[in-house]
Amino acid sequence: MSEIKQVILPITGMTCANCVASVERSLKKDKAVQSAQVNLSSERATIEYDPQSTTLTDLVARVQRAGYGIAEGEANLLIKRMSDDNDARRLEKALSSIEGVRAVTASFTTEKVQLQYIPTLVSQSDLRRAISAAGFEALSFGGDSEDAEANARQKEIDLQKRQLTIGLIFTIPLFIIAMSGDLGLLPMQVSHSTWIKWVMLVLAIPVQFFVGWQYYVGAYKSLRNGSANMDVLVSLGTSAAFLYSLPVTFGMLSGHVYFETAAVIIVLIKLGKLLEVKAKGRTSEAIKKLMGLGAKSARIIRNGLELEVAVEDVQVGDLVLVKPGEKIAVDGVVV
Repeated sequence: MSEIKQVILPITGMTCANCVASVERSLKKDKAVQSAQVNLSSERATIEYDPQSTTLTDLVARVQRAGYGIAEGEANLLIKRMSDDNDARRLEKALSSIEGVRAVTASFTTEKVQLQYIPTLVSQSDLRRAISAAGFEALSFGGDSEDAEANARQKEIDLQKRQLTIGLIFTIPLFIIAMSGDLGLLPMQVSHSTWIKWVMLVLAIPVQFFVGWQYYVGAYKSLRNGSANMDVLVSLGTSAAFLYSLPVTFGMLSGHVYFETAAVIIVLIKLGKLLEVKAKGRTSEAIKKLMGLGAKSARIIRNGLELEVAVEDVQVGDLVLVKPGEKIAVDGVVV
């Protein structure tokens, strides 16, 4: 029997306990997965699997099939000692073999390597060591301190802000028109006219199918995986109001249109999503600040020389020197 392996994947796009269940259910459909535990607060999935029967790429695909994403870091490296295209291909092969590296592009012409990697599986220090082991030297890294998970959260916040703004631009006048008619602030001839219904339809379409498109995609992926989440509920509710209003607008039925109902629901839920993403981001930042209280570097004795290196570069067997008042950088045995 092959050895069971454990990996931790940073998941993006989860908003509720049902999202957690959807990711776990999708991962467990792979028979090689022994266990899958997803934490909504940390946005991490801890997976134990048989590496002989499945791969990391398969696990990532499972998460994406469930409708969620993986936070990925990007790095741009300036490489020294590449002499031709064969060296570039050799470096690509060496880096691609590292677990957690998703994509590698090396160019001999520009002497650069671009990478996409999963930060919970491989660090930039690991990449530097792999480059050195392959016989090259990394002169500099683009964005050494890049926080891939923070970047993914910020992109989500920017997306929610942009969609909320667009939704408000169309929903506010739509709501004013609808309420003015219901409260008698508009003449009966205007509030019940065909043209005002067409105006409301034009205002509702961007909200329904641009701002609300994320819910349709989420609902489709959720149903495809045999479950129902909040996206399904939002899509059904708003679509029912929107679709019922169409024949009324076209004169096929008589009655009231409910375009403003669908639009307001979508915008309010979008506002809730934005507040939720911001709150989760603040929680994660607080945890990272606590982790940041640890030592960033360590003083070691290696080959008879006293060196100060990054904590990530401390190797098993190094003798760590801790002076009075300094933090203990790593676990070890007192000698």
